[in-house]
Amino acid sequence: MVTCSNLEIWKRQRKFGHHLMTTGSKNAQYHYPVIETKRLLYKLLLAPESYRSLLEDHTSQNISRLAWGSPDCYLTLQEVTMALLSVISPAGALPNIISPLAALPECLSPWKRYEKQRYAFERAFFLKQMFKVREEWLAGTAKPSYMRLFLESQEKSQTSSVEGAYQVGMMAIAGALTIASPMMSFVLAMVQSPEWLAKTQEELDQVCGDRLPAMADMENLPVLRAVVKEVLRWRPPVPTGL
Repeated sequence: MVTCSNLEIWKRQRKFGHHLMTTGSKNAQYHYPVIETKRLLYKLLLAPESYRSLLEDHTSQNISRLAWGSPDCYLTLQEVTMALLSVISPAGALPNIISPLAALPECLSPWKRYEKQRYAFERAFFLKQMFKVREEWLAGTAKPSYMRLFLESQEKSQTSSVEGAYQVGMMAIAGALTIASPMMSFVLAMVQSPEWLAKTQEELDQVCGDRLPAMADMENLPVLRAVVKEVLRWRPPVPTGL
């Protein structure tokens, strides 16, 4: 049963999440994806066989910039994300499958002891990133980010620092690896259907020339939009129909 206080917290967090997404979208995600795409293309030219790890690094660096204004913590973000995904997955902790095991006390439960360590590491990471951005914000050097948006609105929203750190941190986790999955599916789709790669490339050459495509070009790229939507339909990054 959801209590009134829990419902208010959920409403506040949902409103803040909407604020982050819409503000980032209106500002073209602060042009961070353009920066990271250039880095990705350069690395792919050097080591195309490593495309999987490069795509995961790309999405982690992107969301790290969006969350905290810097890509420097992307490896720790990947570690935190994989740790969370493993404990909530059916293939992770045994109590996820055999639910009575969840009633075991901590001294008899290696899963509870691991979760306690995982949570402590995650919490310390989120708080560290928040304090880092706060110092930059107070000094007037903080780059645009979700955390800066939180700090700018914290007094008005009366949200605690821990809650804000987790709101931004969980947004980062949500975007760290999930977007890499459809990008990998895109690679597979283009290998299997090279004619669509040629059609997409032809459209990009006509619209963008030698420059990278930007969000402003989207309405002029119907083939690219169709390919992206079909990849997401074909291989959705998260389960559907639940």
